[in-house]
Amino acid sequence: MKNNKLYEKLINQSAHVVILGLGYVGLPLATVLAEAGYRVTGVDADPNKVDLINKGVSYIEDVESTLVKKLLDEHKLAATTNFSIVAEADAVSICVPTPLRKTRDPDLSYIVSVAESIAPHVHPDMVVVLESTTYPGTTRELLLPILMKGNDLVIGEN
Repeated sequence: MKNNKLYEKLINQSAHVVILGLGYVGLPLATVLAEAGYRVTGVDADPNKVDLINKGVSYIEDVESTLVKKLLDEHKLAATTNFSIVAEADAVSICVPTPLRKTRDPDLSYIVSVAESIAPHVHPDMVVVLESTTYPGTTRELLLPILMKGNDLVIGEN
């Protein structure tokens, strides 16, 4: 890994991780990372989900409300509707839905929307991971051009 600062933050669990999308993939991932010691902020466009999380209430069957409350109390987990929090992140995980269309191909509009929302906030020393289920090449062909537009970042360099 070329970025030693980011590597060290990930290894010593001081990295701030932002999870985009707090559904069946995002919320469990957020809680697992927070339990592991990372400071995690979940972002979702649905203010009701954000309010529930910030009250210590889980709406996902596999995630206990007691765990969400504990992580909130420990300041390891928070939730917001504000995508600009990405500017403070060391690592970002995109966990938005990719439902199948009638043609059986994935609807990538949620990925495009999130990418456009976070693009102004992407910065050097950040890793972005696409967790959403999709086809090979989506990161390189769809996500990266949106994230790279208007900045001078070099993948794998900064």
